Amino acid sequence: MKKLYLATAGVTCLTLATLGSGKAQAVDTVIDFDSLLDLEIVDNQFLNQGVDFNGTASILQLGSSLNSLFPPVSANNLIYDNPSLGNGIIRVDAVNSLWSSVGGFVTGTTNVTLTAYASDNSILGAVSTGGANFQDAGTGLLPNIFLSLTAPDISYITFQDSGNTYTVDNFTFSSQSVPEPTSMLGFFALGAFSATSFVKRKQPQNAATKA
Repeated sequence: MKKLYLATAGVTCLTLATLGSGKAQAVDTVIDFDSLLDLEIVDNQFLNQGVDFNGTASILQLGSSLNSLFPPVSANNLIYDNPSLGNGIIRVDAVNSLWSSVGGFVTGTTNVTLTAYASDNSILGAVSTGGANFQDAGTGLLPNIFLSLTAPDISYITFQDSGNTYTVDNFTFSSQSVPEPTSMLGFFALGAFSATSFVKRKQPQNAATKA
């Protein structure tokens, strides 16, 4: 009986190690805007993917409304700071789950800044392109600089320049980390083996009492 108990205890310890090693993974989402129409206002079209653009940007399409000096990263569409919508500010909100990181490929005629905010409107971080980076801008900066920030509990972000114009493509964000399914399996396995260990350990105690 002792051997059986020791073997069961060993399995329980192994399950604990498995549970402890289960890591959380962030879920990455990329919005490329290629499903939208030229000049369409970007608002709540991506709510089911966890993001709201609040109607502060419009679509520009390569070969139509988009100036070729502002090349897209993927396919033909990107967004720009339509001055009639947001006064040069593009605001993007997290929906249903806060973000742990956020970013986008930015091309502008002046310096463009990405700022991340918590739900209480406090600033979590900011990063900028450093100057004009449209094609042949003469600043040494290439188009489509990827601005990104990593911080806990990002509620919303803004893109903003000094009042000129800029574009954003492949908006990318990571939702807050969630546990891997293997961790939960380890948890249930731990409960099952612990119960087995308890039963096997009780048997010799009962026999000794009766004796």
